[in-house]
Amino acid sequence: MPIDLSNVDAVLLDLDGTVYHEEHALPGAVELIRRLQRQGKPYACLTNSTSSPQRIVARLARMGIDADADHVYTAAAAATDYVLERFGGTSPPRVFNCSTEGVQEMLDSRVQWVAGENDPCDAVICGVPLNVFATPDRLRTGMLLLRRGAALVAICADRVYPSPRGLEFGVGAMAAMLAYASGATPIDCGKPQPLFFRELCRRLRVEPGRCALIGDNLESDIAGGKSVGMKTVLTLGGVSSKHDVELLPPQRRPDWIINDLRDV
Repeated sequence: MPIDLSNVDAVLLDLDGTVYHEEHALPGAVELIRRLQRQGKPYACLTNSTSSPQRIVARLARMGIDADADHVYTAAAAATDYVLERFGGTSPPRVFNCSTEGVQEMLDSRVQWVAGENDPCDAVICGVPLNVFATPDRLRTGMLLLRRGAALVAICADRVYPSPRGLEFGVGAMAAMLAYASGATPIDCGKPQPLFFRELCRRLRVEPGRCALIGDNLESDIAGGKSVGMKTVLTLGGVSSKHDVELLPPQRRPDWIINDLRDV
């Protein structure tokens, strides 16, 4: 039977595998988001995407989902928030971008972009290999900056991610390569890191313990939500299955399991 989330203060929805798959909205997604909007219930769509919230909003619009950037939080946005908070101060952070155009857009005019391997640098931001800012020459420059003391800020820790052609190397794999070559320790900013969920709740002005998180991934969604005290809902048909849940100890299992968002 459908689950009732009327007693929570906010609903958090994972995107890929929960709200959409590639360029298609999944069953119940459009209807649930529209219902939350009508009710005035605080909600947010979250993702380990290396893109900006604005680009995700445009993608959702093509699926018939009308949302704004205030209701979308990406791992790329979390990484830019971290850099600005950790290295900001009397002068803009000095940053070298080995990630995405979305990160470049979000930080442009807010940081001092590092040009070369001998320039002072506070942070190197790492994304996936398939990005315009992750060319071999730029990755080498990033590695050298890291060896000189810059922080390695990884958008997320995903080992791989799905694409239309299958699995691709994820941010975590790229960060591991840079970390091994430089000796730096990656700072992961996306799911399931608690800082990701706490910052999102701060933006929504809700306590994590008063939120329900719906996602398809036991590792990045369910474990991440439970780590900060959220109620958690596993939706099937994505990354994780009922069998995967049965292999977990009771304290790590989701509070509810649903087939898709029509069950909310």
